[in-house]
Amino acid sequence: MDQNPYAPPRAVVVESRPEDAPEAPLFAVSIAKMVVLTIATFGLYELVWLYQHWAAIRRRDHSDIWPVPRAIFGVIFCWSLFMRVERAGKEAGVPGGPPFGPLAVAWILSSLCWRLPDPYDWVSMLAPFLTIPVQIYANRVNAVVAPGHDRNARFNWMNIVVLVLGGVFVLLALIGAALPGPAS
Repeated sequence: MDQNPYAPPRAVVVESRPEDAPEAPLFAVSIAKMVVLTIATFGLYELVWLYQHWAAIRRRDHSDIWPVPRAIFGVIFCWSLFMRVERAGKEAGVPGGPPFGPLAVAWILSSLCWRLPDPYDWVSMLAPFLTIPVQIYANRVNAVVAPGHDRNARFNWMNIVVLVLGGVFVLLALIGAALPGPAS
């Protein structure tokens, strides 16, 4: 007997690395970050949000969809995106999703309102906020499927640049709205 019975066991320990963790099936972003960037960009962050979701779906499904046109023509592809988020949740067994169909219809209608005469065109400003319930559900799906994924809650340097520039424009818009109009 050449082994010491009192010696500690020898075993190979394999450390898990973050790159070994499963990738989130949908775009992950914190709601606070999403709202702040949406306001600072006057709703243009919505294009980034659409693109990132389509890019995540492309990676997940190994499909040949083109995320850029699907983001640009979001009014056409919104329904499909919302239904894919719902399907990803059902596949992951995540209960309690929002009403995806009515949210998609409301998003499409409010997105088209930008062409209405003033003040009705302001209804289009609601469109990005109709994506919040969808993102909350997407974050829940990501938490179930890939618990260790990056939650995308921190602002990177590009987000900060956008916030500073967008903040200046938002401030100027608020000042312009508060000033009296020209005297007739």
